[in-house]
Order: sequence, then structure tokens, then C-alpha cells
Amino acid sequence: MASDFVRYLDGVEANLEALHAAEGEDVFNLYYKHADVDTAAHEKKRRDALLAPEVARACEEVLSGKGDARSKRRAKIILDWATQARAETDEIIDLKNDIQKIVINVKPTLDGEEIPRHVKTNILFKENDRARRRRAFESEGKLRQELFERARRLYRLRDEAAQTLGYDGYPSLSLAAEDLTVAELTDIFDRYEQATRAPYEELMAEGADRFGLARVEPWDLNYVTDKICSPDDKYFPREAALPSLAEVVKNFGRNLGAMGIAIHDDADIPYGGLCFDIRVPDDVRILLNLKDGMSDLRVLYHEFGHAVHRKFTAAESFAFKVGDAGFFAEAMADTWALLVDTAAWLRLFTKMPEEEIARVQDAAEKSFAARTRRFMAAQSFELDAYRDADGNLAAALDAQTERFLGYRYGDDGMWAEQYFPLLYPMYSKNYMLARVIQRAVYDHFKREYGEPLGKPQAFEFLINQFYADGALRTWKEKLAAVGLDL
Repeated sequence: MASDFVRYLDGVEANLEALHAAEGEDVFNLYYKHADVDTAAHEKKRRDALLAPEVARACEEVLSGKGDARSKRRAKIILDWATQARAETDEIIDLKNDIQKIVINVKPTLDGEEIPRHVKTNILFKENDRARRRRAFESEGKLRQELFERARRLYRLRDEAAQTLGYDGYPSLSLAAEDLTVAELTDIFDRYEQATRAPYEELMAEGADRFGLARVEPWDLNYVTDKICSPDDKYFPREAALPSLAEVVKNFGRNLGAMGIAIHDDADIPYGGLCFDIRVPDDVRILLNLKDGMSDLRVLYHEFGHAVHRKFTAAESFAFKVGDAGFFAEAMADTWALLVDTAAWLRLFTKMPEEEIARVQDAAEKSFAARTRRFMAAQSFELDAYRDADGNLAAALDAQTERFLGYRYGDDGMWAEQYFPLLYPMYSKNYMLARVIQRAVYDHFKREYGEPLGKPQAFEFLINQFYADGALRTWKEKLAAVGLDL
């Protein structure tokens, strides 16, 4: 009897994999070709496939039976997906996709001219004119008008849907599938807020002193962090980015061209980069807004990290191919991004003087603090938004940015510009946790191999320990197997 349920789940997985591929193809075309795509229809098909009554029953029968651990783990992942699907009403899906199209189509307006969002981001990192940085920071008036009511409504709907399923709220539902609780997450944030406070305060003080600021304001943070913690863009020309990646892959004993990863570096997208695992492991694609500079180089390596994570899975089960916790997947991507920050990489691929390399290395703790605190602030605001979607969200955002970043916006509409949690709910914490895991992995590399660059065994370690079996093991089990933890 149990074997019947296992076979039934085989069919469920095959259907989900086909739906995933079709949706991935359309979303890729939405971002890359700006095609008119009904992404909501794909999400509803996936949801409806998971909500078939037999799906939950089959998973529960496998989990309660005497089957093997592999079958039980697969059933657990699919059941988590099915539980989350129950909270994805038509209204929620339609509203989220409405917001997605708004974010793609509504551009920031700077000095009376519409600009791509990646141009705005570049100004916030690179523009020496502080007044222009501020104008760029405040250029999303159209977006906030479009999202002000929609955002509040989406937070409310998601939380209400989760509560109808017996959860405290949407964050509890979302985290349950990643083997985390809200209490565990906030405890992690408390610990890392304390651990990163000193280097962050040092960065803010240095930034204020160096640039003659009374205090570092929101439109200064990325600029100050970039100027103090990153090397000059001249060492990272756009045209050298992909060749450097090819050489790194070669040094790890592999061939980039043979991997079959399609990399499009000319995409006009709202983010620095995106990776699409259309059909794992055969069809994986990357979209980039690739420009000069270290930040864009990190994005390339990060998205490539996503790609190789999928490319080198040997799992046959769709649940194992894509079922990793989101922050673990981000950690696998960030493990590659960190390569470009190492002294070995900088010496090999740039003409940077040793004193500049030493400066960047010395600033690593400040950079880590700024990045992790930014994501903790964003995720903490999102938690607050779900707790009280009809409350004072401007005050909630100010409270979290003051705690983690040392400033308040003092702007009633700024919270509505925070579109990322609307499109990718409970995802900001993934980037913070990824950086913690990334560092732990590098500490392991140093103990075992010394400098990982050019050591094929370091890449083989990633494949064997983290990529090959996909989500067969939980993130906790994978980290514990090599003596790592959060």
C-alpha cells in the first residue's frame, strides 16, 4: 500500500517539474524580453496541483509508514509545499503579480527623467554628489503611490490566510518549511546585531568623518560602504568579468563552456542579477545588469553560484532538486561571490597594489556588518508588517532601521517602496543567513585546504557535501556533517 503512495508522488513530482519549467520559461521572458506574461496563471496551476486532496494524504501516509528515509524526506518537502499552497488564494496570487508588473514597468524619476532602477542603484553606490544621491534615493514617488494600498493589503491577506491554517501568522508558516521558527530567527538576529555592532559603528563614524557628514543618512549608506570597504571600479572592468569566471572554474578543474549555463549580461532588470533553474540540471540561465565594478562582479559570481548549485545536483527527485531552504541556496551562491573578495583572487585577476588589497581585507568586518544589518532591518520590518498590516508601517520601518542601521527615514511613504518582500516574502533573511553560512564554509576551506582558489578539492567538497544530493538532507544536517552551524 505504501508503495502505491510513493508511486503517486512520483506522478505529482513529474507534474510539478513540468509546471516549474513552463513558469520559469515565461518569467525569464518577462524579465529578459519584457514579454506580456500571465505569471499568475502558472502560480495557480502549481497551487492547484498541490491542493489535490490525494497529495496531502499520500504525503501523510508515507510519513507515518515504515518506508525509507529518502521517501519520507521527499514527502515532507511536498507536504510543506502543499501546506503553503493552501495559503495562496487567487486574490493573493493576482495581487502579487499585479505588483510584480508595476515594479517592472514603473521607473524611478530623477530630475524629471525616468531611469532604469539599476541606474538608480548605481548612483546610490557611486555618485559623489550627495544632493544627487538624495534625489535618486527619493525618486520612487510613482512606485510608492502604486504600492501604498496594495502592499498593506498583501501583508494583511497573507497573514490572514496563514492564520486560517492554524499558524500564528505568515512568517510562522513560511519559516516552518525551512526548519526555523520566528523565535529562532529573532534570536539569530539578536546575536548578530550584537556581534556586528562595533564594526558597523566604526564604519559609520569613519564615513561621517571622511565625507564631512553630520551623520550617515539613508542615501549615504551604500556610498560610504562602497568607498570604505570596496576597491576602485577601475580594477574591475566589465569586459574582464566573464573571462575571470572562466579562469576560476578552470582552476577548479572544470570548464565553464562545458557546463551549459546560459549567461546573458545585457538584461534591463530591476535587480543586479537573476538565476533561472528552468529544468534542473539541464537548463539553467543567468540574467545580469553587468557593469564595471566589484559589486557587479560579485553579482555575477553569486548568480553563477546558484547555477552550479543546480547544475551539479545528481538528485532525480524534483523535490530534492529545488527543495533546499532558501537561505541555504543563497549561501551556496554567496560562497562563490566571496571568492572575489579574497586576496588570492584580487592578486590573480587585478593589478591592485598590495596596500589596496590589504585595505579591502581590513575592511571586511565593516562590509559584513553593513550587509547583514541591512538585511536584518528589512526582514524585521517585514515581520512587523505582517503583525499589524493596518498599523503605522512608517514607524515600524523607522524603528528597525534605527536599530540596525542608525537612522530613521521620517517619511510616511518610504515603507511602501519596499517592494522586495511583496514579491519574495520572508526572503530578506536568506541573504543575511547566507553570509553567515558563507563565512563558516570559508573557515572550513582554510582549515582543510588553505586558500580555496585553485584547489579542485574545494569545489569537489561543495559538490559532494552540498550540491549532489540536493535537499535530501536538511540544511541543519548538511552543516552539522562538516561541523558547521549558525
